[in-house]
Amino acid sequence: MKNTLRALCFILLMLVPFGCTAAKKPEPQPQPKTIVVPDVSRVSFETIDFDQSPEIVQALAKNHQEKHFATWTSVNGKNYVLVSRQNLPVGKDIEITEIERRIPANDFDWVNVKLNYRNSLLEDKDRKDNEDRKPIVASFTLDRPVKALGFEMTREKEGQGPVPVAPAPQTTPQPAPNKSIEKGLKLDSPKPGEQVKGSISVSGTAVGMEGNVRVRIKDSSGLTLAEKPMPINGNKFSGTLSYSPPANPEKGTVEAFISGEGGVEKDTVSIPVTILPTTTNEPEPIGAP
Repeated sequence: MKNTLRALCFILLMLVPFGCTAAKKPEPQPQPKTIVVPDVSRVSFETIDFDQSPEIVQALAKNHQEKHFATWTSVNGKNYVLVSRQNLPVGKDIEITEIERRIPANDFDWVNVKLNYRNSLLEDKDRKDNEDRKPIVASFTLDRPVKALGFEMTREKEGQGPVPVAPAPQTTPQPAPNKSIEKGLKLDSPKPGEQVKGSISVSGTAVGMEGNVRVRIKDSSGLTLAEKPMPINGNKFSGTLSYSPPANPEKGTVEAFISGEGGVEKDTVSIPVTILPTTTNEPEPIGAP
């Protein structure tokens, strides 16, 4: 009997440590990682040759011929920035320095393109101001569609960048295109509302321009009755324009313009006139031969 009690006590002593062992805590579950997109980040871009760009990009540039512009479009999921190099002052050029991606709100991508107007490289100094220069085309991609795009422009100070071999010739400043008055093309005669008959004396000024000014007269329906070039001498032009007059008096316009590359008309100015016939139906005075 005593041996049995001893055996039971021994067994209880062996079981006590197992009953008092603390329960193990469950291992913490890994938390999902939060990816933070920076508010402003750089976008990698590639400058490509204009002739190798998609047709829609080239068509967009042709639609803005003779203008200085910066625009953007998307073709097959790729974004294209298009910057004109036309109508820049002699010795100046433009470049894309950086493209930024900004996220001012969730699911909203705002792209900022930085442009820099700089002094031309040495080999560009011999270019004429009106020489055709192909637009700059840069392409880039994002992981979602662009919602807005803007341009930030800076100008390189004089004296920075490459030093030219010789100073550029003095020229009259050429402001933004499509502003005839600022460019200096102006008609001095005829005067607005003047009556003209058979031929008309035309004169005006063309500051900062060379070559010829083309002058024409149109009838009330917009049909050109006559057109001729008039040479620019000392920022002035003048000449006589003869035409076949209409049968009856009517309103018309005298126009002057510059003919650009491919026959594109630029800087057109016009004056309204009254076109009279060369003969009238008034009765002849008594005693007339």
